[in-house]
Amino acid sequence: MKKLILLLTVMTVLFAQMPTSEYLYLDIHSNLTGKLPNGNPAYLESKNIPYSYAFQYNYFDQRGDYRRPFDPEAKHYNDIEVSAYREMDNGLLFAGRFAYRYEQRKNKLWLHNAETNINVPFYFADSTIGGFDLNGIDWNIIFSYPLSKVTRIAVDIFYNVDEQFKTVFPKPNVKRNDFHIRPAVTFSGGKTSAGLMVSYFKFRENIQTKKYSLEQGRSPIFMRIRGLDRSLLTYAETSEERLQTITGYSFSGNIDLGDRLLAEMNHENASAGIVDGGSYPVDQGNWDMNRWYYRIDLRSMATRYMDINIFFKQHWDKARGYHPDLNALIYQYGYRNFRGGVNVPYSSLAGETWTSTIAYGFEDIHREDNLLGLAHYIPWTTFKVGIDYQLIRKGIEYSFDLNYNNIKIGETLEYNDMADWYYDTITVNEIAYYATDREEIEGGLKIAFPFRGRRAAISGTYKEVRPINNDTRFHETNMSVELQF
Repeated sequence: MKKLILLLTVMTVLFAQMPTSEYLYLDIHSNLTGKLPNGNPAYLESKNIPYSYAFQYNYFDQRGDYRRPFDPEAKHYNDIEVSAYREMDNGLLFAGRFAYRYEQRKNKLWLHNAETNINVPFYFADSTIGGFDLNGIDWNIIFSYPLSKVTRIAVDIFYNVDEQFKTVFPKPNVKRNDFHIRPAVTFSGGKTSAGLMVSYFKFRENIQTKKYSLEQGRSPIFMRIRGLDRSLLTYAETSEERLQTITGYSFSGNIDLGDRLLAEMNHENASAGIVDGGSYPVDQGNWDMNRWYYRIDLRSMATRYMDINIFFKQHWDKARGYHPDLNALIYQYGYRNFRGGVNVPYSSLAGETWTSTIAYGFEDIHREDNLLGLAHYIPWTTFKVGIDYQLIRKGIEYSFDLNYNNIKIGETLEYNDMADWYYDTITVNEIAYYATDREEIEGGLKIAFPFRGRRAAISGTYKEVRPINNDTRFHETNMSVELQF
């Protein structure tokens, strides 16, 4: 039962947090710290060690015709990883993970950036549509050490290197080199704990097109996209190079009063500089992004078998882009997400738990091209219900969840008097994507069982996004196989 309670706690915390920096900027899903309570590496304690070492394969697939203009028609993500946990004689705890991943993105429009649609204003593109293949490795290690019976310190280090190729002419490629470090501390006593964590990251992305001869009879049109419209076009160049460097820091904290209260918050600031030209770099602009997040859980025991937990959470993002020559603000972006609800865990038998959740929220997005006077604002409300079932029988753990989310769009605003071809081709379709009533259905199943003296786990999730007034769909599938030692 202790393992089941820990599993439920970790799942609740993961579901609550805002996207990690690795997921937002790099589209890398795995993160050892994110799997720990309150997303803090100093919560790596002996009771949180799930196994000695494990091998895991993950397959992630996205496809559908309900998508944004720069989303690929289909995306396949393969990940093979090895992870390990070890406790040293002096109390030092170690956790490590090494992964290889291979991505394929089919029929992706224009953009060369390895990760797109993160609502920053500067992108590099050409005039062709094609596939993108990515190979990469990343590793993540945590060291956690007890200073006393109540104080524990830790550090989490993440490193990634990968390379992405476009499969059609002019065949640009993207090389990334990324680093993230998170020192942390926790204070624990009985059922009460508190934690603090700071982090620093630096993500570098180098985009290059291969040299080609104009005698081939074809030459791409290179585009430097700024804001919502009026891209800068370059014709008949033999090669191009762009370097983007994202540097950021964050601060987070949490207070956990056991059966009564959980509160956590996080603030992250990131800034980027973009230059073109290799040996003689030319500024293309810079942008910054601020992200805030908080969550409050109020917990109470209704009966011996049932708890009632009320939660409130909010995160909001703000981004700004600056012109390289005018040194003026040319782009602003804002996103807000607030949600409140209740979840009710009910334990009817030893090792069996049902958790039902109901939540209501408000979200909105605002984008503005200050240089051209273009803007749009889209609000929507969300209503979500879900059920989660956990069962342990004869050493076999079963987990099943099912969620339904209904999204209703409010009154939208749009200013487009100065729009040009790019706005009509791209931005209008982005607006249509967000300003669509839709529903989301998501389900997952996991089974963990003994296997030849080891422990194996098989899991899968499926998500479908269904717009209300048209026949387009979006599908997302994730499957995982794990062998633990």
